[in-house]
Amino acid sequence: MTAAFTAAETVQFGSTTGKASGGSGNSSRSSKIVLLEASPTWGGRVQSDKTKDGYTLDRGFAVFIEEYPTSKSILNYQELRLGKFLPGALIKTPSTKLQRVADPLRFPNDLFTSLFSNVGTLVDKLKILGLVFHVRTRTVEELFQEEEVDTLSLLEKHYGFSNKFINEFMKPFLEGIYLAPLEEQSSRMFHFVFKMFSEGAACLPEGGMGKVTEQLVARVQQVTRTGDVTMDMKVKEPVTDVKYVEDDQSFLITTANNLSYKAKCVILATDGPRAHQLLTRLDEKTFASLPEQPQRSVGCLYYSFQGDPPVVDPILILNGMGGEDEDYAVSHPVNNVCFPSAVSKGYAPEGYSLCSVTILEKACEYYRGKPQEELDRAVRKQLMEWFDITSNISDWVLQGFYYIPNAQPAQRNGPWAANVHGGRDCTSYQGKTLPRGFLICGDHMATATFNGALEAGVRAGKIAAKTFC
Repeated sequence: MTAAFTAAETVQFGSTTGKASGGSGNSSRSSKIVLLEASPTWGGRVQSDKTKDGYTLDRGFAVFIEEYPTSKSILNYQELRLGKFLPGALIKTPSTKLQRVADPLRFPNDLFTSLFSNVGTLVDKLKILGLVFHVRTRTVEELFQEEEVDTLSLLEKHYGFSNKFINEFMKPFLEGIYLAPLEEQSSRMFHFVFKMFSEGAACLPEGGMGKVTEQLVARVQQVTRTGDVTMDMKVKEPVTDVKYVEDDQSFLITTANNLSYKAKCVILATDGPRAHQLLTRLDEKTFASLPEQPQRSVGCLYYSFQGDPPVVDPILILNGMGGEDEDYAVSHPVNNVCFPSAVSKGYAPEGYSLCSVTILEKACEYYRGKPQEELDRAVRKQLMEWFDITSNISDWVLQGFYYIPNAQPAQRNGPWAANVHGGRDCTSYQGKTLPRGFLICGDHMATATFNGALEAGVRAGKIAAKTFC
């Protein structure tokens, strides 16, 4: 998770004499702080893979929202060289080709095009102005203090949007962000993300989302080179056991390679299911019976091809045709399409393009266990219908497919909904107090967003630095 390196960075900046260790190489090591993460590399899912032929594949389609409060406070945007998406989206509807929906307040020149597009009704477009006014005239804190309902009810009953507009725009847009049906999304989270999109831009760093991880790791390494602290605190092997040693009030961590680590403080920076497993190992009596929060999965396919993309504008393209038809979701699995190479440099070699295709949970479950060629054929067929590229779709190369089973924690209902702005208390889990020095971070401890992971990491890192460094 992103929270892992955020927690690490906060520990380092907060420490002047503390020493943290972990890493591999010794059968037993002792330290003040040990960071446990589910991934062998820093940053968890915020990674980018480089192909041999020069393409950058993010591990699942994601965007960097520049208005996220915590990322604005700790990241250097200039270094990231953010390429920006155009506001709004292109929508594929049943009766027409791609239609444009834009923010008329930020791009008034697109007002006429948006008002008379085939997406939703004219009244729907006018009601958008009321929604934009609501989120822009309230702080994030105020939005999270409002009464919470499910997002579908909010859109239908409070704002009065038509089913046509919800199915063609809101549904594919929001489900592509939060990976859950609208009736399982939080109205507070909806207002939050809509505020972020209406006030800033969705972006991609030059060279991929992994550049965010690289920047924070570089900052940690820069601090450690001063000699005041030691940066070797990440346990890189799979952890099989965590025990609390009452005699000296420390934690004993055992890995799959029979290495052991002893620490006064443990920062657990994993997804929710893995955190639940390790907490059960720590104290089975207290944590084993606690229910696990539902998780959302997602899939992403990447295609490369020579030449310009069929849509040259840096904009998201949504499937506004599905509605509630389950058979359609299987035969037409694409929820959204993006051409990252049209948004930011470094995603494709000169003269070539990269296409990102997002597949939601229902389609992922249907195609799991089946030959990958079946999903590939269904995706190509849908892309041909959208972009009229029958002549050369066979030349597109499938560069990679990512399936992320625990991509996001559920943000509504369940025992531990990820909808808490500012983050939960990292010294407890589901109301159960953790042993002193055991801290938890991750998006499941705040909101199901990149911003939430950062918030949780900062919170845990500050406590670790203040108490144990």
